[in-house]
Amino acid sequence: LVITALGPGVTITGPSCAERGLFITLGRDITIRGLTFLNARVIYHNGAGIRAFGPNLTVENSRFLHNENGILAGGPSEGVVKVLGSEFIGNGSCEGACAHGIYVGAPIALLYVEDSLFRDTKIAHHIKSRARNTLVSRTRIEDGPTGTASYLIDLPNGGNLLIENNIL
Repeated sequence: LVITALGPGVTITGPSCAERGLFITLGRDITIRGLTFLNARVIYHNGAGIRAFGPNLTVENSRFLHNENGILAGGPSEGVVKVLGSEFIGNGSCEGACAHGIYVGAPIALLYVEDSLFRDTKIAHHIKSRARNTLVSRTRIEDGPTGTASYLIDLPNGGNLLIENNIL
């Protein structure tokens, strides 16, 4: 499944689905391109622009603005989450539990972030990964004038990490 904005300015906002997020992905091999996800909020304070459950989510050239979580992903052990050329601005929350720019849970095989921007994350982390492997490349991660992030990148379960050619 490929979901592509046909032009600039396509924004997904409004009530969240099933108290989880603006988009919920359950299937495998889903690609999302060119969308903006704005103001995801749920009663549990972990509302996501995209809440991913199935294996192999690719997000390209998308924006995540002022959500509790930009992307919140789980999934099977062979799962891969790729984020390419995307922006995460003003996401995060720590009401009850913390929500982040991106949070990828175990047991996903790989979180791959490339050519992206993280700025002004609130309280929580810009990138939190429990994946077995995490790669962050050619990405800018900064608190900016209003950000209060606790970590730029957090790997609480360990795993393999490669951070290359970034501005932190």
